[in-house]
Amino acid sequence: MTRSSSARAAWLLFQLSVASAVEHGGGSGDSVAEIEQVSIAKFRDGSAAERAAQVEALQRAFALQGMVTLVDTGIDQDLIDRTIRVSRDFFSLPRARKQHFHGPEGYPPRSFGAITSPRGKHYHLQQEDEEGNILNEWLQVRNTSVQVDWSDPYYSCPEGQEHYSSEAKHPEQQEWPEEVPGLQEATAAYYGAMEELSKVMYELFAVALGIEPDFFLKQALRSPIWPVTIAHYPPQTHAPAEDRARIQPHWDRTLFSMITSSDAGDEESGGGLQILVDSATGEGVDGRAKLEGRSVEWRSVVRPKGGYVVNVGEMMSRWSNGRMKHVVHRVRNPVVNHTDPGRISLMAYVLTDYDSVVECLPCKTDGSEPIYEATWVGELMNWGSKLPIYNQTKQEMMRQAQGLYLSNGTQTSLGEPTDVKAIEASLALCDASGSSCMPNSATS
Repeated sequence: MTRSSSARAAWLLFQLSVASAVEHGGGSGDSVAEIEQVSIAKFRDGSAAERAAQVEALQRAFALQGMVTLVDTGIDQDLIDRTIRVSRDFFSLPRARKQHFHGPEGYPPRSFGAITSPRGKHYHLQQEDEEGNILNEWLQVRNTSVQVDWSDPYYSCPEGQEHYSSEAKHPEQQEWPEEVPGLQEATAAYYGAMEELSKVMYELFAVALGIEPDFFLKQALRSPIWPVTIAHYPPQTHAPAEDRARIQPHWDRTLFSMITSSDAGDEESGGGLQILVDSATGEGVDGRAKLEGRSVEWRSVVRPKGGYVVNVGEMMSRWSNGRMKHVVHRVRNPVVNHTDPGRISLMAYVLTDYDSVVECLPCKTDGSEPIYEATWVGELMNWGSKLPIYNQTKQEMMRQAQGLYLSNGTQTSLGEPTDVKAIEASLALCDASGSSCMPNSATS
């Protein structure tokens, strides 16, 4: 399949502008993004005026940058500190010992079914440099109090089985490293805290979008399909190759994510979170920026002490018809041989039930034209699945556009945008040729 030469040329310019931002200005880490702040306590328990102010701040944040910081969340700082501490102890284990807790085989590359329900965990070595040194490794955990009825077709149908698996099916996931006492208890408590905070965020986003406050809550009635991902970014003794980073530039596919991290070395080492913005306005940008003639740069995100960074994923952007941006972000490499112990991030990538239909909400009330075609959570999230209910070509296009991983798990650069017109044109060309085809932007 081919796209017009002008579109490809414009896209190449965008990739070059991203690379240039790494080397100049915002890529230096000196430029800090100005992020709106929202108080969860004021939204949850404040006066009508205080509650409205938090909603307005969230609306401004996601219309401009696709990111907000949360304070007054009610999450016990001692719980956060304890979870970070025991996680660091786990990641300090020998590599062979950590890999003993790897996920089971037989699931699609990005399936959440590899983590059992209602409890489960596994270790994943996410990214290495060219010499085999770890750049990013994950411990993914699930521990929900929501009951699972395994006779319910939602869990037992072919799609459900790729999103959920029982503790009985993978009993090894109930084995925890005896060298790290308290790891299971701390991560279980933290998961529960994230479930409760996600309920408040579901309501906050719904109110900000002007829809029924329980809209997203009613889309998330089953046990959560999302795990808490604990990421470890070790210190680096030498700079990796240019195409290797802690996390490459990408945007998230999820509804929204809630992230907190260890404070030690976050800013000083230079190896923290950054977002891609319009150089002139500070507006967060995605793959359409260079096509619109914008100049872009990286800006660092500073998390308030005890707070969270929240960004929306493509799913929320699709539901809101682009009114809430899914911002391009990365975790860049730190200063070589910096003395910090490495970064630990606690990340909850929040979703609704996998059968939730994701389509333009404003279009039904104001008659606006949808930017994206309708889909559902399963098709957006279940990467690499061979189930016939998924459009494999569309899934691959979305994956490559997102920029983080190809179906084989390797990191890549941002691909071409997947707005509805681009998807329809691409699929029409595929249908006309009578064969499956993928965009030319694919790299590996």
